[in-house]
Amino acid sequence: MSGPEPAGPAGGRGLVGSDEDPDEPHPRNRTRRFAWGAVVVLLVGVIGLVVYALTRTTPIPRTVDRSMTADDVVSAVSKVPPAVFDAVGVSSPGAQLVPPTVIVGQPPLQLSGRPEVLYVGAEFCPFCGSERWALIVALSRFGHFSALRNMQSAPSSVFPGIQTFSFVGTSYTSRYVAFSGVELYSDAVNDNGAFTRIARLSPSQSALVSRYGSPGPQGASPGSLPFVDIGNRMVASTSGFSPAVIFRQPQAAIADELSQSGTVTGQAIVASANYLTAGICEATAQQPGSVCSSKGVRAAAQALGLT
Repeated sequence: MSGPEPAGPAGGRGLVGSDEDPDEPHPRNRTRRFAWGAVVVLLVGVIGLVVYALTRTTPIPRTVDRSMTADDVVSAVSKVPPAVFDAVGVSSPGAQLVPPTVIVGQPPLQLSGRPEVLYVGAEFCPFCGSERWALIVALSRFGHFSALRNMQSAPSSVFPGIQTFSFVGTSYTSRYVAFSGVELYSDAVNDNGAFTRIARLSPSQSALVSRYGSPGPQGASPGSLPFVDIGNRMVASTSGFSPAVIFRQPQAAIADELSQSGTVTGQAIVASANYLTAGICEATAQQPGSVCSSKGVRAAAQALGLT
């Protein structure tokens, strides 16, 4: 905006009889008109930006359709026959197992007055996907899951499309143990090409992962996923068996093999579940006795050096 017109002699507004045309708008009037015009233009621009911000459609990241797990699959993972647990023990000739690590001399991890089992994972992660099978089987011996939901590992992962479950929106009840299942990321990718974060750890949970987490089979950094802490008595920092065991298998087919002690899939999941069960029994003071004194759990406890 230009400055005001120079004043006349002695600061006057111009003398009568000067060169100014009386019908022509005074220079100061022209300046005032220009200023108000600029204000109007600015206001129109601001209003336009506000309307655009309020009405524009922001791209929504693709979300996973976490459908409810079929009743027959829920029944299969929660009601593995005791004879199968005992027959398998920790034997898995067709798949290499990765036993959890026993912790000694640490204060108990508890929630609401009960030993806590903390799971930290991500929906996109195939190793998390395989670990959920064993963890759900183990925890079902102490309580009951409700609202299990289906999930599969990300298409871009090393084992794409692993058929598994998600702990998002899942509840678990037990008189012996409390369960906290945290899925940090979905398998949806955001605008930056990274998996979308859907949860965060509390400071105490983060401290446990930092302290007890360790590199996984891919050589990830400490705290790699999945992570399971059983009452500060046992931790797992990767899945108990490779996702290759259940790769390209339908969820229902995997569930069916849990009742068979002679299949590679059934042995891998049940043996891993026996290891986790032994850890839970250590945290619950060997309760319930019908589970903790069973042949399969005693075999796992002996292999872990707990007895």
